[in-house]
Amino acid sequence: MTIMTWIGRATVVCFMIGLGGRVVVADTARMDPPAPSPYRVLKEPSTHAPGRVKMEVFEDFYCPHCHHFEATVLPELKREFGPKLEVAAIGFPIMQDKPRTPFELYEAARAEGKGAAMAKVLFRVLQDERLDVREAAVATKALKEAGLDPRAVSKRLVSGEAKRSLDAGIARAGRYGVRVTPTALLDGYVLAEDTTVANLRMLIRRLLAGEKF
Repeated sequence: MTIMTWIGRATVVCFMIGLGGRVVVADTARMDPPAPSPYRVLKEPSTHAPGRVKMEVFEDFYCPHCHHFEATVLPELKREFGPKLEVAAIGFPIMQDKPRTPFELYEAARAEGKGAAMAKVLFRVLQDERLDVREAAVATKALKEAGLDPRAVSKRLVSGEAKRSLDAGIARAGRYGVRVTPTALLDGYVLAEDTTVANLRMLIRRLLAGEKF
């Protein structure tokens, strides 16, 4: 099976709403958007290593606020902290009526070591160019632009590896109580819904200083 026969499979599994440019989990009991939390400390083991902070970001490639985060917040943090900050995106499909296809493509790309490049391409293709990666030509072009071999990606898609990886990320988001995108997880246990430069800079500095939350 090739990408052409695979890309039509994805279905939406989560129902969410977009509020105020930020994507928020829909709650039938309460429709008011939750206020962003500066941070919460999870009952999860720390992954901290001296002199380095790992930041994982739960993102929806259809989310305008996530696109803004990738384009403005992340570059500023990388400039300030350089190699002391390790960043990885976790695909979290929460926009209503959007396919999972881009997220499985991202997971396949991440397994090939091209996650960051693929995320950048997906944000542009989906939001700036308004193209549909379920179209084989669009998907193939996006993969090549990210430096990927479509055949290698296709193998990971067809085997179900990319789907399993995506489902694992969604399960983690559920376990941590992620409510909005983007949400940052620092060193495996500090969860920040407030993803402004100021808040994340403060948290990263504290973690680099060896502070335990």
